[in-house]
Order: sequence, then C-alpha cells, then structure tokens
Amino acid sequence: MGFTEAKMFGVLIVRDESGVGGNRLFFLAAYSGQMAGSYDYKWFVPPIYNYLDPQGYFMQEQAQIVGLSEQISALEDSEELKSAEARLALLSSAREKEVAGAKALYEEGRKRRETLRNASEISEAQLLALTLESQKERADIRRAKQKYKDEIILLEEEIRDLHRRLNELCSQRKERSERLQDWLFRQFRLLNGEGDIQDVVKIFHSEGRRLIPSGTGECCAPKLLQTAYMLNLKPLCIAEFWWNPLHLPSGNAEESRMHLEFYPACHSKCRPLLNFMLKGLDVAPSPVLHYNKVSTQIRVLWEDEQIAIVDKPSGMLSQPGRSDQPNLFDECLGLWPDIEGQVIVHRLDQDTSGIMVVAKTSRAHYRMRKLFELRQVEKEYEALLDGRLSMSEGTINLPLAPDIDSSPRQKVDYNSGLEAVTEYRVIGFEAIGNKPITRIRFRPLTGRTHQLRVHAASSLGLNLPILGDRLYGTWADRLYLHAASLSFTHPFTNEKICLESQVPF
Repeated sequence: MGFTEAKMFGVLIVRDESGVGGNRLFFLAAYSGQMAGSYDYKWFVPPIYNYLDPQGYFMQEQAQIVGLSEQISALEDSEELKSAEARLALLSSAREKEVAGAKALYEEGRKRRETLRNASEISEAQLLALTLESQKERADIRRAKQKYKDEIILLEEEIRDLHRRLNELCSQRKERSERLQDWLFRQFRLLNGEGDIQDVVKIFHSEGRRLIPSGTGECCAPKLLQTAYMLNLKPLCIAEFWWNPLHLPSGNAEESRMHLEFYPACHSKCRPLLNFMLKGLDVAPSPVLHYNKVSTQIRVLWEDEQIAIVDKPSGMLSQPGRSDQPNLFDECLGLWPDIEGQVIVHRLDQDTSGIMVVAKTSRAHYRMRKLFELRQVEKEYEALLDGRLSMSEGTINLPLAPDIDSSPRQKVDYNSGLEAVTEYRVIGFEAIGNKPITRIRFRPLTGRTHQLRVHAASSLGLNLPILGDRLYGTWADRLYLHAASLSFTHPFTNEKICLESQVPF
C-alpha cells in the first residue's frame, strides 16, 4: 500500500440498485482520521466533513486558539515572571533564615535567663537586665519577620497579576476550544438507511452521552456508510483491519492490534454513530458482542457446605449481563437454591472455559476473596497460540489498562497501567491444516482483565494471539484458552485443595 502510518483501514461492499449501474457490486475504501495531515488520497472516500481548509472557520479559529497557547507559553516562560518568582523565593528564604536565627538566639537566652533567675543570689538590677534582654530578643524576632515585608508584598502582587493574566488566557482558550469542538461536531451531519439526518451532538445526546470523544466521525465505518448513502448505494458488508507494517507504537501505550488483522469499530466513538447510521439496514449481530446459546451446562468438580469448584464452558458469562445469555451465577442458584449472599468469587472471561470457585455462604465468599486478593490461589491455564513460538519458557511483565476507545479491550500502558505478570512454558507444537499452533501453559501471578490474552497478543509479549481471540487475534469456533488447574488451602478446614480440569481442545 505504501503507507507506514499505523491506523485502521476499512472496506465496504455496496450495490447500485438504481438500475443505472446494472445492479452491480462495488467497493468503497477508507482510512481513519487523516493520513499525514491530509484527506487527499485516491481510491479512498472523502471525510464526512473536511475542516482542513486553511480559509475555513475551523482552521481560522484554531489558529486563534494556537495563538492563545503561544501567549500562555510565552508568559509562563517570561523573564518577568521568572525574575519575580526567583526574587520572591530569595527574599522569603532570607527572611525565614533570619527569623529562625533570632528565634534560636531567643531560645538559647531564655534557658540561660531561667537558670539565672532561679539562682539564690540575684539582684533586682540583674533581674531588670534579664527582662530588658528578653524584650530586645523578642523585638529582634519581630524585626526579622518584618524584614523585606514591603518588597515581598509588591512581588507577590506582581506575581498574582501575572498569574491572573495566565488564568484569563487559559480560560479563554478552554472556552474557545470547547465552543469550536462543539461547532465541529455539529458539522458532522450523518445519514442512515432510513433517510434521516442527525449531527454527532444529537446522536450522542440521544443515547444519554454528554462527553463526545475527540475524533468522533472520522473513523472508517462512518465515512464509508456516509459515502454510500450520499451516492445512493446499498451497503452490504463491511470490514475494518489494522495496518501497521512497521509495528509502530500508537500514542504512549503499546498497541495490541495485529498488522492486517480485522477488528470491530471502536466502542467510544463509533458505536453511538453506527447505532444511528445502520438503521434501515438488515444488520447481522456483531461477532464481538453476539454469542450462540451455550448448551453445555457447568460441571461440579468438588464441593462441600461452604464452597464449590465448577467447570465453566466457553461462551458462558460469569455474572448476569444485559442479555438473556446463560451465566454461572444463575446456574449456581439452580444447583443450590439455598445459597446465600454473593456467589462469584472470581471471574473468567465469557470466552474462556475452565475451573472457577463459587461460594455458598457469605463467610465463604469473604474468605475466598481474601485468598485471591493475597495471591494465595495458584492457577494455570492452557492455550493454543496462533503460530509457532520460538521461546520455550519465560516471564511477561507488561502493565495493563483499559482501552477507553475500544472497550472491552485492554492495552499495555506504562504510564497508568497496573502491574501484570505472567509465567509461561511451551508444552508442544501442533498444526491445524497448514497453520502452525503452539500449545502453552500460562501461570498468572496477577489477575488483570484479559491479562493472558494481551500478554500473548502484544508485540512486547509473545506476539502470538491466542487462537480464536476475537478481540486481539482472529476468529475461530471458540477462544482456545482454558483454566486447567487451581490449588489453594481451604479457608475453613485448612485442607489443601488441588483440582484439574480436562482441557477440551
């Protein structure tokens, strides 16, 4: 393609039903945002709204806002402000030292005077001299506190005036930036399959969302659908893929998307827009959000009066969700109707199968949660990696944080991520057709969301996604990740519990 910039690309298959084109199929292509600061690339659809015209309102107003930023920076770095702050710090420090010195002399003299006053032989004249000495030293403290007072007051007022100007400039920049952003979002007037038109602000507000992420309306899917509607073409199917041939990092956090792999539209920017733009089309359920009904029931591996250890199938939620999909919580209530309090002690991803601990009593839930929090529960997972891994064993230490723009995905983030550590060892190599597969065991030392999935897929980790990982890899009949073993000391009996679950793949 010739592009080295890391970004999403999209393709939309459309049909011309006007009769002019003979009911033929066509494709439209798009890239997210801008490419090297431009929208002008052949074969790609135009933006929904082009705000890059240097004579247009957006760029003119943006230039004014940039000018405010330059004024703010100049004032923050000005010699006037730096000199006043440095002089104030110098005088304040000198005054504090003189006050501290005068107080030390007074305290030393006070102790000496107290000793003399307690002496049996002391004259009235000596007592008077001691009193005068004390008064002088107190006066020295007051004089030290008053030293440089007038100059310090003038400097403080000068600095306050400068900071007042800074705050006014910052407030003005913030107000104009917010007003310009709102104006821009209102220029993105989107179409849908029913012929309706709404701008981005109305669409987000109709879903109860007040905060609109920057860049909304510039992703591939909205661009492609908008062009199709404007050309009276019927959208048939769409796909978006990640292009990153040089494996460049995205922003300040390592990007876990794989080059040339397909991914769904982002959650924060695109989902509200697509909820509107896809109206009037016959849309299949999103493969990321849709699951077939789970027919396999949970298996009870071990139980007593306090806890039970079960085998959860892939596709089953741990907790009830927004849909009627099967979940472990309801299954447990069906098995043990007298169960009390919370049930789920820890969670497995919906796609992940394997061993889970559930609590039958509130006391058991509390004690088991403590064991997990203190990392006194040992777990091992078995997985199939999509490719052949060159390393035989090792430890992955990559901090993880939520990917706000692409929920429920997580990302490697060294700035705000939480510690996530995984040990691994390869246990064999296989093949599915001509595709090489690595069978691996993971031992997570922490319990972060999607930890094993990101540590496997990330280019800073194993750089091989788990087979069937619809979020970080490629589609398959299931996610090939299974919680295979679990061991802990029973919180009531002190019995050592060690259980294995047969890997279903």
